[in-house]
Amino acid sequence: MKAATYLILGLIILGIAVYGYYKSVPGLENERAARPQIEITPQDFNFGQIQYGQEVNYVFLVKNAGQEVLEIKRLSTSCGCTSAKIAKEQINPGETTELLVVYDTGAMSGPHALGQQERIIYIKSSDPINPQVEVTIHANVLQ
Repeated sequence: MKAATYLILGLIILGIAVYGYYKSVPGLENERAARPQIEITPQDFNFGQIQYGQEVNYVFLVKNAGQEVLEIKRLSTSCGCTSAKIAKEQINPGETTELLVVYDTGAMSGPHALGQQERIIYIKSSDPINPQVEVTIHANVLQ
């Protein structure tokens, strides 16, 4: 009789421990929960060779692949020569919007403005798993 009591008590404790582990590990439950989910395509873009002083732009697509409204909280760039503007700051589930990135090669001066260039655009959103994502642009700036 005592062995059966210990077995039942042990199973209860084991069950509580497994439940606690499941609740404490991030992502196990959150993957199934309704949440916003940001997806950006493509992740990077290469303008190829462009002339110094030229302004170029590219449109990335931002999709909410989640089940809740995705809020774009902030856009920033790695350089003042690059700007980013999103068409909609509130993106409904399944919806896609445009992220316009403008790179002004003439905004930089000196020898570091020429040659292979890389600029990063940071997108902060309400996606709890990926609150900040990045896209990158590349160019070979010629004089």
